[in-house]
Amino acid sequence: MADLVRAIDMPLTMDFLAVSSYGDSQKTSGEVELIKDLRLPIAGRHVIVVEDIVDTGITINYLLRMLEARQPASLKIAALLSKPSRRQIEVPIHYLGFEIEDAFVYGYGLDRSQFDRNLPFITSQA
Repeated sequence: MADLVRAIDMPLTMDFLAVSSYGDSQKTSGEVELIKDLRLPIAGRHVIVVEDIVDTGITINYLLRMLEARQPASLKIAALLSKPSRRQIEVPIHYLGFEIEDAFVYGYGLDRSQFDRNLPFITSQA
């Protein structure tokens, strides 16, 4: 997030929410759990949800429905990575870094059982 925010040359506010459909597993449970909600109201605001990876689409779909109910002026999705071959629910990705094959990836903010987020690169597990 820090690298992204430094590259944006306009006033902005940031808030964080946390959802999970993985827990400590490397496979999705299909059940989305809201772990931390937003603190700031988004009604009437232009919102970009920044997601690390869009896999099945289940989590992003959950977020879109939840956030749309809060009536933002606009709601866009930005994702670093997307795995279209794993998609169960089609979701819009307005800003995308890379499409990747179906492999478990970690590093650069992505965890492997809560570890390795601090790697300065993204790698995959063989």
